[in-house]
Amino acid sequence: MIYVKRNPRHPYRRYNHPDDLPYIQWKRVSRSIAYNMVVSKQKGWEQASLKQYLNWKQNMLNAGHNI
Repeated sequence: MIYVKRNPRHPYRRYNHPDDLPYIQWKRVSRSIAYNMVVSKQKGWEQASLKQYLNWKQNMLNAGHNI
């Protein structure tokens, strides 16, 4: 199982922008589903790592957002 992420608000902006933290969507899926999400017409999905997810989670908590 791996993570995929996207930012539907600004699909091409970096993921560490403080204004976009609450809008980033994460899913934990199998490798084959992740591949299909990245190469299909679903806009903005990228493969991510557990470290990126944990970093995003910590940034959300530090900014005072609910997860």
